[in-house]
Amino acid sequence: MGFNKCATTSLHALFTTLGLPSYHGTQWRSSDKLWLLKSYDCFSDGIPQDLAKLDRLFPGSKFVLQVRDLESWVYSRLAHIERSKRSGIHRVAADWDTTDYAVTSWIHNRNRHHLLVQDYFAERPGDLLIVNFIRDPSAATRVAHFLGYSGTYDRPEDNANPDKAVPASHRETLSRCAAELHIPAQELKYDIYCPSLLEPGSDRGTPADSAWLQS
Repeated sequence: MGFNKCATTSLHALFTTLGLPSYHGTQWRSSDKLWLLKSYDCFSDGIPQDLAKLDRLFPGSKFVLQVRDLESWVYSRLAHIERSKRSGIHRVAADWDTTDYAVTSWIHNRNRHHLLVQDYFAERPGDLLIVNFIRDPSAATRVAHFLGYSGTYDRPEDNANPDKAVPASHRETLSRCAAELHIPAQELKYDIYCPSLLEPGSDRGTPADSAWLQS
């Protein structure tokens, strides 16, 4: 249920390794496409449009929220869009571009979605796994165990490359957006949400970073 550029390809590869019929693409996001949802067991690439409806349609399902620290996630998205522009396949949209407006919308949407997921499963923690494939070398094994499989699994290769050099223009874009939203530098490393974007006085009581779940 995590956003793109958060190891969706790794999840799909793992599902396939486990022998599960897996769909990697965007069409599953709409719960109205029952023909597609009934054709596979696993889905990845983007967030569902209606989590509650999806849950009702397929009771007993397990949900994985794959996350990534805010900083590298934004940089990966910016790089992806620039590659698409160079190849002439960029899909024009106000919220899918390299502008400050697009980046701030990503950050707000990320906060909103991750908090929604945490709230939705607050009384059903056994149905949700939050995992960071980029940071956690045991991520694949944790997902497999969560789904009822035993053994140890290597983390599949995916498109993420956290060590890749980040263009100065991307760093400047994120810096401007973080300053506009009053996000402190330490929260750029959090992979679930930015506490600074919550309403004043709000105490979530839920982890802002997946590392806190394992501490």
